[in-house]
Formats: sequence, structure tokens, C-alpha cells
Amino acid sequence: MAAPPKVKPKWIIDTHGMREALSTSSNKIRAAVIDAIESGEMLLLKAVSDELKKLYPDLWDDFKEIKNKKYHATTVPAIHAASLLTEKYGASILGSVPTREHFQAVAVARILKCKLVSAGKALTNCQGICTKCGLPSNSAVSLDFVSSHA
Repeated sequence: MAAPPKVKPKWIIDTHGMREALSTSSNKIRAAVIDAIESGEMLLLKAVSDELKKLYPDLWDDFKEIKNKKYHATTVPAIHAASLLTEKYGASILGSVPTREHFQAVAVARILKCKLVSAGKALTNCQGICTKCGLPSNSAVSLDFVSSHA
């Protein structure tokens, strides 16, 4: 019996997006994100698990129930690409807003040819990075985008 075809990831989600997906009142959004993660269409940034456990213990049990989670660590090429984005953006490397993590999340998404899924101020910051650095406007998207394209 042949192995099922490998699914190419479309999205990568950060902690802010995952927190919002697990706490939203929209069952459609929550289901779309969980389905995308379980099918392999959505990866999680490596920090998501630790950050959710530490910062949002009330969501931890729901997060643990998601099957087949696949993580992507921030690699050296992503850190280098994030540094280049930081320079292009014009932000100071130390203590800047957007934060180093926002630049790294955008860089990881670009390297993987995925859309970054985020929420709140983090999404706004990542979209600002994309705009100011000349990246496609849909490089960083909200949970609504995922649910409408799942």
C-alpha cells in the first residue's frame, strides 16, 4: 500500500494566532485552523507550544488535543533573513517594535513559501513589516483568511 501523498504546508501560525484560534467564539475559524494543522497544511512556529503552556494555561488542554502537529524551528537562514528584513524596515535590532520574533516569523513564512497566520497587534506588526519591506500584502494573514480558504 502506497503512503498518502505529502501535503505541502500553506500556512504557519504563531502563538498569537494559535491563542486567538483556540479562544475564538467562531466555530468555523477554530475548526478550519485545527483541520489545517491536523492535515499538515498548517505548521506551528516552534515557540508556540512552550509559549501557550506558559502564557495561556487555560488553553493548553485544548491545544494538546490537536493531533499531528508539525513544528518549524527558526533556523539560521531564517534568522539571517529576519536580520535583512530588520535592516530594510529600518528598525533597531535591540528593543524594536515590531519585535525580533515578528521579523523571524515573517522570514520563516517567506522561506517556507507559506502565509503567516497571526492575530492582534502581532498581526498588525507583521503586516507592517511586509508592507514596509515590499513583500506581498497577503504574506501575513488573519484567522478569517484561513477559514475562508480552508
